[in-house]
Amino acid sequence: MRVLLCHQPTDGGVGRHIADLIDGLTGAGHELIVCSPAMPGGLRASIRHVQLDLRRAVAPRADAAAITRFGRIVRDVRPELIHAHSSKAGAIARLARIASPRTPVVYTPHGYAFAGFFSHAAERRLYRGIERALSPLAARVVCVCEAEARLARTIGPPSRVRVIHNGIAPPTPGGVDPRLAELGRRGPVIGTLTQLRPGKGLPTLLAAAPLVLERHANVQLAIVGEGPDLEQLREQAHALGVAGAVHFVGPRDDPLRALRGMDVFVHPSWAEAFPYVILEAMALGLAIVASDVGGIGEAIVHGESGLLAPPRDERALAGALHQLLSDRERAAQLARGALLRSGCFPRERMIERLSSAYAEIVPPRAAVRPLLRSRERRSLPGHD
Repeated sequence: MRVLLCHQPTDGGVGRHIADLIDGLTGAGHELIVCSPAMPGGLRASIRHVQLDLRRAVAPRADAAAITRFGRIVRDVRPELIHAHSSKAGAIARLARIASPRTPVVYTPHGYAFAGFFSHAAERRLYRGIERALSPLAARVVCVCEAEARLARTIGPPSRVRVIHNGIAPPTPGGVDPRLAELGRRGPVIGTLTQLRPGKGLPTLLAAAPLVLERHANVQLAIVGEGPDLEQLREQAHALGVAGAVHFVGPRDDPLRALRGMDVFVHPSWAEAFPYVILEAMALGLAIVASDVGGIGEAIVHGESGLLAPPRDERALAGALHQLLSDRERAAQLARGALLRSGCFPRERMIERLSSAYAEIVPPRAAVRPLLRSRERRSLPGHD
């Protein structure tokens, strides 16, 4: 099946997801073309890429130009199916379907914008209204967790919704990132790996830091990643008097090596879908504390494979971290539970289920017939 993957952003969990789909779906026999501002990193397969300017924020002129451009791309590529990822790509692909109604669109939100972090309720209502208006244009909505699917069923036809959890391949053996190893020689490392932007909950983590350091003075807090909130977060750490124990180590070439250097992994996000980094931390057998948002509770069973805390609650977050730092046997027990549960989310199952969802819309035989007809036409006299 020829599938046009359209996505924005190109990094973070969405970029990781696209890279995994390219690798897995190509291996499953699909022909893929990627349409996005840039190709995601970590690709192992050589794939045709068609550049499309997609901006994260609402930009009427740029968005209108993107819809027109995407329509031309669809007519040129002639995919049998379009799979759009994230709200901006999903909106562009669904609106462009008005001009190409015979090409079905599958939409994966990766966290609905109206369920994310917004400072005003009016913004949430606006994005919810947009999603509701566009919902009839998607043949399927493939959600990465049941929490996301519950939202999808409130704004569009429930019969079109499918849940396919993100999945990962088993981690390859490796060492520890040198920067994290150096921090580990000073004391226990509480670490997070995330983008430094609104909604990721880092202000809550920093607010919890003084409460943790009161009881565990030698703890080192490692924040791995980059983003627009870096200076604001540095200022917060200084204002709270914890700058000496908080380390902004920047992005790392090998995230798994960074995770291996953490004694406790913390994910304090205010809004999520089904983050890959949680699965990776589980697969490495780490003790985990995470916010109970989105589909995180579908991965981590509280008290069995990690601890969950309410979002935006620094005291609850600090209390959960204190539990694991104070009781190493308890932490080890939860880490073993996390490793065991990580086997419930294999990448192979994600690819198989997505291929099945595609086949619901474009049955395999129907996908083969146009190719066979074109070969038959070329074999007739007068066709070169």
